[in-house]
Amino acid sequence: MFASQRNINTQLTLLALAIGTSISPAYAQGYGIQNANRDKANTEKWECKRCTVNSGFSGSVGVGAAYNDADDIHFGNTAGTDKDGVVGHLDADLVNKAESGYQTSFVADKLGYDTGTATLETGRPGHYNITLGYRGLAHYDTNDALSPYVNNGDNQSLPSNWQTGAITSQMPTLLEDVRNLELKTERERFLLGGDYLGSFYRAEVNYQHEKRQGKRAFSGNILTNSAMLAQPIDDTTDEFGAKIYFNGKGWLIGVDSSFSQYKNDHDAISWQNAFTPTFGAAYSGQSAVSPDNKAYRIGANAQLSGNGHQVLMHLGVASFTQDDAFLPATINGLSPALPTTSLDGKVDTTEMKLKYNGRIVRGLSVRASYDYSDRDNKTTLNPYPQVITDSYYAGTAINPEYDRTKQQAKLAAKYRINRAIYLNAGYQYDHNDYSDLDRDSLKQNSVFAKVNYSITSSWSAWLKAEFSDRSGSTYKAVTTTNSQSNPYLRKSYLADRERQKYQLSINFNPESALSASANVHVSSDDYDDTLVGLTQVDTQGYDISANYLLSDDLSINAYLNQDWRDSDQAGSSNFGLPNWFVNTDEKSTVIGAGVDYLHLLDKKLDLGLDYTYSDGQSDTEITQGLTSPYGDYFAKRHNINAFAQYHLNEKMALRFDWIFENYQDSDWLNQGTSVDTIPNVLTFGDLSHDYSAHYVGLTFSYQL
Repeated sequence: MFASQRNINTQLTLLALAIGTSISPAYAQGYGIQNANRDKANTEKWECKRCTVNSGFSGSVGVGAAYNDADDIHFGNTAGTDKDGVVGHLDADLVNKAESGYQTSFVADKLGYDTGTATLETGRPGHYNITLGYRGLAHYDTNDALSPYVNNGDNQSLPSNWQTGAITSQMPTLLEDVRNLELKTERERFLLGGDYLGSFYRAEVNYQHEKRQGKRAFSGNILTNSAMLAQPIDDTTDEFGAKIYFNGKGWLIGVDSSFSQYKNDHDAISWQNAFTPTFGAAYSGQSAVSPDNKAYRIGANAQLSGNGHQVLMHLGVASFTQDDAFLPATINGLSPALPTTSLDGKVDTTEMKLKYNGRIVRGLSVRASYDYSDRDNKTTLNPYPQVITDSYYAGTAINPEYDRTKQQAKLAAKYRINRAIYLNAGYQYDHNDYSDLDRDSLKQNSVFAKVNYSITSSWSAWLKAEFSDRSGSTYKAVTTTNSQSNPYLRKSYLADRERQKYQLSINFNPESALSASANVHVSSDDYDDTLVGLTQVDTQGYDISANYLLSDDLSINAYLNQDWRDSDQAGSSNFGLPNWFVNTDEKSTVIGAGVDYLHLLDKKLDLGLDYTYSDGQSDTEITQGLTSPYGDYFAKRHNINAFAQYHLNEKMALRFDWIFENYQDSDWLNQGTSVDTIPNVLTFGDLSHDYSAHYVGLTFSYQL
């Protein structure tokens, strides 16, 4: 975009300033002007006679209103709000500076929308700062989910006149009782933080509160029947963190800690059985939801540097606890006795990191690291009753630990052959030890090599190749569950695998109006020891982008990205060797172009236009004697984003925004279905999207 090109010098300056201020005195000690010897200097004439400190208010504030025309709330993911009709917002970028150095700023973007943000900061830069922030987040799924259920707290109830049926087509009032439900999630985050910078230390504290509300899809199962439900979401997460760091010449040490707490306003989700009970008297079902939990963490960090060498060290410990009271094993008939009233769950983790970076000789630098992490589940092991779909008792099972110890070692070197070429190569070793999985240990060896070549002052390129080989201990299918695994099955995240990956990048960046880049990548994963499971994954892709600055006021840009993924899987229907096979071809395409034309009509009018097209699709074929393709699975999107800003005078401006989106998707799982299509499943119906929507906004801004 031209706006970003026009401000590139300012951005680079700010980036350099940010990097400079973030470097601790451990790096900067002895090199700053504050360390110069001024004992014999005559400072009487050092005072700047023309230097002035800008004080008072500055910045801009804007108020706007927009008309959102969308029948499908999915458009809210683009527009930032799902409200249909007129919606208002506030934008601001204000600063108040005092001559004493104190400063207060307020920044807001689309405040009033579900995805609006606002930040208030006050303090004295370089000494202390206090921040108060707000951010809205939202994800909109659909407003066309069909269901006869009504939310009533934790309970999903059916209409009072509901008549059950053995299958969905035998429910007399089903089609009359269904209504549209919204599936969406909205979050509100509030942040309070502060930091203080002393002569040799820095301290920070922060607190974040997040409130989440909405509804999501949930499957309520009772024996062989199932109903899709809109599970309510009402929970909060509170996080508190504190840090303190001390630094001196060539060293830095610090401690950081955090505490978080999750609380769910719901204890369970329960629902009436819409089907005629086929076993006992299962007239309702109940399932647990996410339980309340807490997490504690503390870490120590140290850094030593000097003479071109740097060592970083970290040690951290954390504990995760959960002690919500158990629900009964079933609410249908006599519930089997539980071994305890609550889980009293506790998981402790330990992590250690050690890193070294250094220049060995001129042109050669080396980096090495070692990472260690351990997950220790200290939850008491007990035999818990297993109740299948809240219907019948199927014995007991002991809760698994799933402990894990991970170690990772890296060694890499960078060597500059000349001013145009340098090589980068490295080796990585990963080792994992598990409990209660099909493998006790897993190891992976990886190597990579990369060559960078500055062909000319305008052309540069790099080529990178990576190879890895993963293997492990004897594969033993877990037998502690009632549903045992096929002994020939290899789970993809534990299976032996050989991986190859290649990347090529070419960049053209002259001191002229045109800049461009192109990238290509190819990879292959071979699960060479797998008979049943994922056996092969191949990926290819490329992207091309270019920007052309026709003049100081006019620029155009364009980009193209395509990726392909081809995967093969083998399966077995008789708990033995493979007898059916699946091939999945996935493709994604993203095309975009934009133009910015500024300072029209005597430098009063700015115009901008962006167009994006994206298309993702997946084709799956299953072969078992005959080849049967799955149905459609795709998502297509056309998006136009345009603006026109007219400067009424030096201080006031009007901005017009227009967004148009055409969106289509389809999932063969529910394509063309209605609530009664599947005899033993009460579905939400077809949840695919097919809409064209507009967003029109007008914003008035005033420059102080």
